[in-house]
Amino acid sequence: MNNTSLFKKMVLTGMIAFLLPMVGFSNQAEDMFPKMSGWEVNVGDKVYTPDNLWDIINGAADAYLSYDFQKLYTAEYINGQDKQLKVYIFEHSTPTNTFGIYSQERSRDYEFVKTGAQGFKSGEAYYFITGPYYIQISSSDKGLQDSMQKLAEQLDEKLGDQDRLPNELAFFPEKGKVPYSEKYIAGNFLGYSYLHSAFIADYNKGDESFQVFLISPKSTQETDQILSEYLDFVEYPKGERDKNKFDIEDPYNGSILLYRKGKYICGVMGTDKDTKEQYLAMLRDQLE
Repeated sequence: MNNTSLFKKMVLTGMIAFLLPMVGFSNQAEDMFPKMSGWEVNVGDKVYTPDNLWDIINGAADAYLSYDFQKLYTAEYINGQDKQLKVYIFEHSTPTNTFGIYSQERSRDYEFVKTGAQGFKSGEAYYFITGPYYIQISSSDKGLQDSMQKLAEQLDEKLGDQDRLPNELAFFPEKGKVPYSEKYIAGNFLGYSYLHSAFIADYNKGDESFQVFLISPKSTQETDQILSEYLDFVEYPKGERDKNKFDIEDPYNGSILLYRKGKYICGVMGTDKDTKEQYLAMLRDQLE
């Protein structure tokens, strides 16, 4: 084989190696979007990854990446010349991370829907989560609500094999809980880099508002490390750490009552001592 032939073979092999992942992405993207009667679907030819998410949602990319974003698939559904639905399917590493980014964007004032594990809609948008997917449907036409709902239901049927919220949310007491206030915070909980994997919900008792949280690391060893670092920071006496309950005075977050149960750290903050004790006991009982 002469040098020219060898060079051509190397170029061809390189092109094939470069294009194969793109073909795989394209086929996968095509499979994400169902056909809808009366509508033409145009699937985006680019699948976005952590390396180029800024190209499409520049201002919000960091928030999505903090919840271990994996891929973004896009498509447009077109009916005639003036009716258009835009669809984004965000895929995260776990359903918990998907719930986390969704919970940061959700507002209690929205109209909630039964599609997927949870979702909401407005005049020009229909958002929901299912498994690792966060699906966003939008339109500039407020008259397309029925079409958005129909498409959402078809997407949920195609993708939704895990229509449930994170298990940890079931531990939170129902008494006084503000509906749709639950959030998952992947990192920097309470402003500390070492506090992560936290679920939190708002509560009302009379005219008073407070918060209940549950930190859920992957292992008891990780919990040991997190708790030790936090107790060191708040200068909790080392001679009083051989117990499960800790009355903390946090310099930035005020008085917090903590309870350690296995790999979980429960907490109540923003209320009086009796209320903290009451809700900590309810949360602790749910973990039994």
